[in-house]
Amino acid sequence: MIKYPMAVDMRFVLTGAKRVFDSRPMYAQLVVTDDCNLTCAYCDEYTAKAPLPPLDELKRRVDILDRLGVQVYDLLGGEPLLHPGLPELVRHAKSKRGGSNLVTIISNGFLLTERIVRDLNAAGLDFMQVSVDSIEPTSLSQKALKTLMPRLEMLAKEARFQVEVQTVLNETTRDSYAQFRDMLQGLPFAFGFSIMHGRGGRIAIQGSEYLSLLEKYGVFEGVNFYGQHLREMLKGDFSRPWRCLAGLKFLYVNGKGEAQWCGQQRDCRRKVEDIDLAWLRSNRRHKPCEPGCALGCVRLISATLGEPFQTMGASLSLALGLGRKAGGR
Repeated sequence: MIKYPMAVDMRFVLTGAKRVFDSRPMYAQLVVTDDCNLTCAYCDEYTAKAPLPPLDELKRRVDILDRLGVQVYDLLGGEPLLHPGLPELVRHAKSKRGGSNLVTIISNGFLLTERIVRDLNAAGLDFMQVSVDSIEPTSLSQKALKTLMPRLEMLAKEARFQVEVQTVLNETTRDSYAQFRDMLQGLPFAFGFSIMHGRGGRIAIQGSEYLSLLEKYGVFEGVNFYGQHLREMLKGDFSRPWRCLAGLKFLYVNGKGEAQWCGQQRDCRRKVEDIDLAWLRSNRRHKPCEPGCALGCVRLISATLGEPFQTMGASLSLALGLGRKAGGR
């Protein structure tokens, strides 16, 4: 039976409230490895056969991020399950702040085994986001239910962390998305989709078909924060202003240990050990990549901390898991 994480306590909430006003990051995406076992055509955030960063080095990066103030970690790749030290890295991250933080693994799920799930349970993992795009493999993605269903069924039985199945919407997945959701109805997972982007993070799809899916299902909470803006972008209108907080409240730490604004903006880099408050404050500005940006994680943190009063209800729902259904469990 899947249990909701207890990491969102009053300490977490109060520290998160501080992040609205201070100059410290709240959310970090930490690349565990650039290597990946798949070659999805729409993805440019992996390097085949890239060397694995040493576990001790990854732990050191977590130590630095914790001292900076990070409360929420995404461990990703590439494919993070390729790293044999992943459960120990989760354990290390959860040792910070007395466990009053959140740790997520973003995975394609192909390498999941019962042993790995048990190890992640024991390490205290809070969430796993499994990327599954379609019912059958497509020209853009190999992440298909036909291949992954046995692993998802195992995950439903064994995981003590919350699981979300996340889909990248594009022209090869949109028409079968309703059937895709129907096939997964019996599993105690949350569901969401992200909007396909191109290089630089700019939205790569438009049209009424996607608007219809948005109206029917919504997307994961971070994108719902800017729902009207997303509707406009799906119609080709990128005029609405917003301020990206990447490099300040949101950090992306690549496989070399360099902090970037995000996974798509790679020109602004700084060694994670060289990050200071002055550098963080320097990123509190509008960025040229904002028009058309469809990066949900960056949007989530920018909306939560940049517009706290408008997003307060959604933020609490996200943090406490109130908006997620788990099949009655």
